[in-house]
Amino acid sequence: MDGNTRKILVIDDEVYVRDSIIGFLEDSDFEVIEAENGRDGLEKFKAHDPDLILCDLRMPEMDGLEVLAHVTEKKSETPIIIVSGAGNISDTVEALRLGAWDYIIKPIHDMNVLDIAVNRALERKRLIQEKAKYQQDLEKANRELNESLETLEQTRDQLVQSEKMAALGELVAGVAHEINTPVGVGVTAASFLDVKTREFSELYESGQLKRSELEEYLTVVGEVSNSILINMERAAELISGFKQVAVDQSSESRRVFNLEEYINETLLSLRPRYKKTGHSIHVECDPAIELNSFPGAVSQILNNLIMNSLIHGFQDMERGRVDIHIKAEEGNVIFIYRDNGCGMDARQREKAFDPFFTTMRGKGGTGLGMSIVFNLVTQTLQGGIVLETEPGQGVCITMRFPESIPEDE
Repeated sequence: MDGNTRKILVIDDEVYVRDSIIGFLEDSDFEVIEAENGRDGLEKFKAHDPDLILCDLRMPEMDGLEVLAHVTEKKSETPIIIVSGAGNISDTVEALRLGAWDYIIKPIHDMNVLDIAVNRALERKRLIQEKAKYQQDLEKANRELNESLETLEQTRDQLVQSEKMAALGELVAGVAHEINTPVGVGVTAASFLDVKTREFSELYESGQLKRSELEEYLTVVGEVSNSILINMERAAELISGFKQVAVDQSSESRRVFNLEEYINETLLSLRPRYKKTGHSIHVECDPAIELNSFPGAVSQILNNLIMNSLIHGFQDMERGRVDIHIKAEEGNVIFIYRDNGCGMDARQREKAFDPFFTTMRGKGGTGLGMSIVFNLVTQTLQGGIVLETEPGQGVCITMRFPESIPEDE
């Protein structure tokens, strides 16, 4: 027999009925296994695992309903067609209720009826198996997709965190360099004052101190002290601004803050990145705007937008300009960021907020900056964002978000 030949188990205690069915099925290229009663039929079912069973209802030792119960319990996907006498209609109905796939009334006068029932049952079985396989393949594909998404999300979170820490590292380096100037001036002034004080002490102890030398010393002390004070205040201002911005960038806590003051603190920490260029940043912000929101998100949005302008927008430009206009409107903040850089073409504009999209591939660009901005505005700040740009016309990014985010968010 061909390995693809379908096997049919015929269970019937009437020899002539069994022989006529077997002869027809074998002529139709089926492999046929026969059993003369229900008990023998179950043994043949276990031994041969047929593709379909034709089973009589009224048989000695074990009737067709018992066979049906055992088969549906062990292997419900095996089709069972009941071959029943005309007087057994109630039993046939019960068999269908218990899981039989079809029924044929015997004696079978037209074997085409048997042919149609068998092929219909086998086709139904094939469709069920294909559906089950498709479902299994779909579930497997879904599992693999979910695993891929989880891996992608973990990778994205790691990259976002790495970018945040890299930005924070640049902030530390920039502010440290910026602080060096006022601290250096302060140290130099203090050293100079120390020398003048020792010279003054020697004159005083020798009794040779003149009024003019006292006046000169007091003048020097006043000037140097003022210089030290100004530079130490400048250093303290830098440290204070940096401390708050750094804390906000490394945490996700909400607090009430004045937006104009916070924007200025953030720009102060960003100043070392552009102060030696010809680029400039101009801010117009309503000083009365108070936010109950996430300052770290605001800082990172501003940081990413400015760095995007410096790195991409102002590439090959000597004098780039950023204009930031912020106003309050019906409980919302309208934050407009505009630069006069190189702008974007239609494809770049369409993909600007996509994760990992960058025009600086291989040059240190991660493609996450604008994607992070989009997620921070739409999710963290619960707002919306619109990008307008044309090649050579710079970019205009309009963000709208609530002044106060509900405490349960």
